[in-house]
Amino acid sequence: MLSHEWKETLDPEDWDKMKTLGHRMLEDTMEYLRHIRDQPFMFPTEQSMKTLLTPLTEKGEGEEKVYELFKEHMVPYTLKWIRPDFWGMVLGTGSPFGMLTDMVISGMNSTTGATMMTVNHHAIDWIKELLEYPMDASGVFVSGGSEANFTGLAVARNAKAEVDMKTEGMQNVPRPMSLYCSEEAHDCLDRSVELLGLGNGALRWIPTDEKHQINLSKLEDEIHRDRENGLHPFCVIGSAGTVHTGAFDDLDALADLCDREDLWFHVDGAFGAWVKLSETHKHLADGLERADSLAVDLHKWMNMPYSIGCTLVQDRVAHFSTFVYGHDAEYLKTGMEEMGDALYNILNFSLPLSRPDWGSKAYMLLRAYGRDKYSNLVQQNIEQIRYLADLVERDPFMEVTAPVASNVICFRYIQDGLSEGELEKLNRMILGELWKISLWMISDTTVKGKYMLRACNVNHRSRKEDFDFLYHKIKEIASELAV
Repeated sequence: MLSHEWKETLDPEDWDKMKTLGHRMLEDTMEYLRHIRDQPFMFPTEQSMKTLLTPLTEKGEGEEKVYELFKEHMVPYTLKWIRPDFWGMVLGTGSPFGMLTDMVISGMNSTTGATMMTVNHHAIDWIKELLEYPMDASGVFVSGGSEANFTGLAVARNAKAEVDMKTEGMQNVPRPMSLYCSEEAHDCLDRSVELLGLGNGALRWIPTDEKHQINLSKLEDEIHRDRENGLHPFCVIGSAGTVHTGAFDDLDALADLCDREDLWFHVDGAFGAWVKLSETHKHLADGLERADSLAVDLHKWMNMPYSIGCTLVQDRVAHFSTFVYGHDAEYLKTGMEEMGDALYNILNFSLPLSRPDWGSKAYMLLRAYGRDKYSNLVQQNIEQIRYLADLVERDPFMEVTAPVASNVICFRYIQDGLSEGELEKLNRMILGELWKISLWMISDTTVKGKYMLRACNVNHRSRKEDFDFLYHKIKEIASELAV
């Protein structure tokens, strides 16, 4: 039993002592980031795992001891994706000020409120402006690209369903619904269609052409075939930067097709949408502004701290009616004027009600660095991959294996007389040796039956010498393997 004084709290007894610990944690983290280039990758030791995986104590071990455990037994063994030589996954590398914004926002521990709502909408407007998306569109911050795509596709399903999805649900649709994407689209789309009750069989993965863009004629044929077979095609998903090769679908052509066929046009632009900020490559995303819905991440190419994504939807009412509580959706039947502020309440535009203050994070970082900084970083990453591609193309023992559209390169080491199977084995061995230096420095993929190495650059810390190191290290490893 507790006494009636009820003095239990999570606030410290000694605030000055807690401030001292906080200053030390901040100083340690800043030094870690300052010297991240020198932080080696290590697998966790058996002793560290034994130290971490202990029974939960009754009384707790105290803040200082737990921080020391974190510093000694967790930090050294994290995947160093914020190092300058990390291009294996499409993962942003964060920033010191980004870390600080997360800290102060977590300190406020706020989920909603008038100021937060206002700042949230303003940050969404900045994103629409940067991406040249219609300014009257709705928008909502979410956890990342997977949720951003799920949110857009949920709106698409409800808007194009032949029943009132809010009340009747998928079990009452008169015809099975189908949707379409390229064979290089992100696997998270499978999860979305499964959770939306469509079943992964409803998602048609259309072959790509020699540019790794969705094959438009095969897409159109599949849509017509499905209609003839009694299905209800309702959505096409365009890719603005695929994770495999970095290809951009012809978004204008897809928008034209969707107009002709009366289909919802959704674009997965998780990282590639930000090519809109490039001086030289923004044309790759022409047509993005015609998408009915758009999914983007801010923790990838914008390098904001994990996690933060965004969904934009041109039809605000369709967006609202998908996520607002069912009884509140009755407003839609009585007229727009009845909805009042509900159409601008961020809680009515995505699944979670309890949500981090993603909007304030985006607002602070966009305001701190402005358009030019982000534009320069996007351009820098594109030019760096072009530099690596030039090194590969000039080398008689290497080849680029897919068109280099922007910030992704696919390539491999080659030797005369080796079969495809032997080339795959050789390049897998090269990758394995690179991973001993830094896990996921680069990665691999198989496209159209060909195994290849792959680098995707969203890293603001990378410099010329990092790409030189990668190129020469691959040649060195290959020479050693040949001995």
